Amino acid sequence: MLDVHPPHEAAHTWKDFFIHIATIVVGLLIAIGLEQAVEHVHQHYELRETREALHRERESNHHRMELNTRHWIEFNAALRNDLLVLDAVRHQPGIAQANLPGDLNYNQSPFEYDHAVWDAAEKNGIIRLMPLNEANEDQSFYQLAEEMSSQSLHEWDAVNDQRRFLLVDSDPTHLTPDQLSETVRLTQLSLEKHVQFGFSFGRLAEEFPDMPQTLTYRVLKALIPASSDPKALAAAHLRTQQRIYDHVQKVLASSPSQQ
Repeated sequence: MLDVHPPHEAAHTWKDFFIHIATIVVGLLIAIGLEQAVEHVHQHYELRETREALHRERESNHHRMELNTRHWIEFNAALRNDLLVLDAVRHQPGIAQANLPGDLNYNQSPFEYDHAVWDAAEKNGIIRLMPLNEANEDQSFYQLAEEMSSQSLHEWDAVNDQRRFLLVDSDPTHLTPDQLSETVRLTQLSLEKHVQFGFSFGRLAEEFPDMPQTLTYRVLKALIPASSDPKALAAAHLRTQQRIYDHVQKVLASSPSQQ
């Protein structure tokens, strides 16, 4: 901070007075300029360090996403296996557990990602120093990862509901018809949440090319059993698309902005 001291001798004329004031003003401007220059240099190095740390965190998240992707694929197969086992219990009353086509698998792995560096950059306001497109790109990645983490937790809750019969008896062949129906319903719900979670991997692959490209939208759609023959429903599909298009055009035409 600049210390301003009174002159050793009193100003005797207006000229001396204005020279003294000008000297003080120039001194203050120099001090402020130096302070801003130091702050600018500090921000420059802080931004550079944050970018390097974010780059390392992104590389770590690439590895984590590879693991998350593998876990999703494995658990997708596990849930479909569970439905196969439960279907055998339903259609083969009295079957022994050892004769089932498999055992029930609940080895779900939580979705994990690193975000400490980004959280600190947000808290400290460092992201305000970034170009807007760079900050937006990073923010979009972490927001999507947070959404995927939330989806994973919802799936975890569904799986815990699905397997709650194990608290009483771990043998699915001992389930009553009502208990079996409920377990099948809960397993289907777990699979539904799992597939929804999976399509977020497709979005991740599409929007962030530096992330693993294992679970793209094309791959995910191929993993979902087709409900019908696409060729046989081609005409019906076209009618549906036309109906949707006509509805959109009707709504847009009635919009105040179009009048």
